[in-house]
Amino acid sequence: MKSILILGASSDIAMGYIKHLEKSHSVGEARVIAHYRTTSPAFEELVACAKNVPIEIIQADLSLQKEVETLISAVREYCTAPTHIVHLAAGRFHHMRFRALDSEIIRTEMEIQVYSFAEILKTFLPVMAKARYGRIAVMLSAYTCGIPPRFVTDYAVCKYALLGLIKAVAAEYCDKGICINGLSPSMVETKFLGGIDSRIVEMSAESSPLKRNMKISEVVAAIEFLLSDENAYMCGTNLNLSGGEVLA
Repeated sequence: MKSILILGASSDIAMGYIKHLEKSHSVGEARVIAHYRTTSPAFEELVACAKNVPIEIIQADLSLQKEVETLISAVREYCTAPTHIVHLAAGRFHHMRFRALDSEIIRTEMEIQVYSFAEILKTFLPVMAKARYGRIAVMLSAYTCGIPPRFVTDYAVCKYALLGLIKAVAAEYCDKGICINGLSPSMVETKFLGGIDSRIVEMSAESSPLKRNMKISEVVAAIEFLLSDENAYMCGTNLNLSGGEVLA
C-alpha cells in the first residue's frame, strides 16, 4: 500500500491533491499521513468527507526541533517509512524590502522549509533506499527558474536552499530507486497569497503569457506525475511551471 506523507496538508494545494486522491484511488490503494501546523474549517471538512483514502492527522510546528522529532515518531507508528512525500510546508508569503528584512524571519522559514525536511529525509531515505523505491515532490517556486522579483528575499533564499537540498539528495539516492524532484509554479491564487496586495496578484496574471495565474488543479497534476510510477527516470529536476514566462 502507498503511504503518502504530506507536509503542510492544510494548504489549498495539499487539499486539492487529497481531493484528487479521493477521486482516483479506491479503498486500500493509498493512505495519507497529513501534517499540519494550523488547521482550517476547510481542512477539517475535507478530512471528514474523505471516504476512499484513509487519512492520519499529525499536528506539528516544523520550526521547532522537538515537534519535528515528534512528527517523525508519529509517522513511524503508521508505517516504517512513507513511500511518497509531498513537501508543501511554508510560512505565509509576504513582500518586504531588503532593508527591512528581519533575519529571524529567514531563520524561521529555513526551519520550516529546509531544516525540518532534511531531518525527515535523514530518517526515511535509508528505509526507502533499502526498499529501492521512493517518490518525493517538493514545492519550490518559478523564482528559482529565473531572476526573482524584488522584495522577496526570505522566500527566495529558502526556495533556493530547498533546491540545493533536492540536488544533494538526488546525487546520493538517484541510483537507489528514489526520485526526488522540485516543482516551480508561477503564482497560484490560494490563501497563501493573503499577505500580498491584490494588485500584485492581478499584475502577475497580466504579465503571464497565458494572461492568468496558475490553477490549483494544474499544480496537483504536476505533483501526481512526480509521484507516479511512470516517473522513474527524472531525479534532481526543478520542474518549470511558469507558463512560458521563464524559458530555462
